[in-house]
Amino acid sequence: MNLLELPLAVRLTKARTALLLEHPFFGTLLFRLKPIETVSVATMATDGVSLFYNPEFAKGLPPGQLVGVLAHEVMHPALHHDTRRGDRDHKLWNQACDYAINPLLLDAGLQLPADGLFDQRFVGMSAEQIYNLLDQEREEPKPPNETGDAGNEAQSSQSSPPKSPDMLTAPETPGGFGQVLDAPIMKAVEGAEQKALISHEHEREWQIAVERAESVARLAGKTPAGLERSLDNGEKARANWREALRRTFSETLPADYSWLRPNRRFLAMGLYLPGIVREGIGEIAIAVDCSGSISKRVLGLFEAEIAALTQEHQPERVHVVYFDTEIHRHDVFERGKTITLQPAGGGGTSFEPIFSHLEHEGVQPHSVIVLTDLLGSFPRQEPFYPVIWASTRPGRVPFGAVISLEAA
Repeated sequence: MNLLELPLAVRLTKARTALLLEHPFFGTLLFRLKPIETVSVATMATDGVSLFYNPEFAKGLPPGQLVGVLAHEVMHPALHHDTRRGDRDHKLWNQACDYAINPLLLDAGLQLPADGLFDQRFVGMSAEQIYNLLDQEREEPKPPNETGDAGNEAQSSQSSPPKSPDMLTAPETPGGFGQVLDAPIMKAVEGAEQKALISHEHEREWQIAVERAESVARLAGKTPAGLERSLDNGEKARANWREALRRTFSETLPADYSWLRPNRRFLAMGLYLPGIVREGIGEIAIAVDCSGSISKRVLGLFEAEIAALTQEHQPERVHVVYFDTEIHRHDVFERGKTITLQPAGGGGTSFEPIFSHLEHEGVQPHSVIVLTDLLGSFPRQEPFYPVIWASTRPGRVPFGAVISLEAA
């Protein structure tokens, strides 16, 4: 009997069994998802709790592809894609997640639908990194003779998915056959702190399940190739770059100990110890790479964090310079003024003009924060003030501290 002629329930059971026997890592995790038949999604979707599937779509999949799509779905919550979207566009986030998952599945020998999303340049990247690249590419203006369907696709990807009270409406994407929905817990509570707390618990449960699935696969000698790298990328993507930027910036603040201001933490213990006294900040400089490598979304997030830092520490003056291979504009914001970033220029990248320009203008900043992708030439001599590189890509610097914005 042709396997495609079997009842769908039987086919799904056979697919789950095949996944458990041949690919125990994915098969073990699949049992955490409750299968629910629905026509509210075009293909399949998961929210980290349930596995929603359209019966017509599932019936049309050959047995091998059905197994592959089930493995694809389970990797979304395994990599916490259901809790990591944040304010990102839902449709583009799904595409980025698919690009991150599919190489792992193909390396494991699983079959996927022919139009499944795959791009060699995204191999080894987290969904956040891929999202930033896709977001940047859809912002780039296209010549009139090159817009066509690609332009329409980019425009449609910016629209939000329809609101659905049952959370079963998944954004349809080209090449998408298994979507990821936000975890139900993300909609059940209000407030950033409470969401973060509950999200952490949900992710922790899946992390424990992933560790158990790894053990099962290791005992069977069938650990997927590239699994550890994918999981590591997911962990790195969850790093709090805002906290890292604040901490690194705070470490550059001039400070000294004073007996006149005792450390209050130890007074209750009867210990009179000197406290840290931080001096005021004079001027700081922000340098924005205008070579075209910074997306509007990342620029907006960076701008908001810089505004929060300056509001907290109240520097006397903030210098914002825009550069590529030269300085294109220099804005000055006095204390209390709202800082806005408006890039100007575009071309290659050289970091030397930042420091020579500040020196030429007689600016002696407390520190310099550079927003860049680190793809450029560095000056030979290190400046006398601290430099913080807020980078959208991995890279090495000859001096200063690097804060990764790859997952911003």
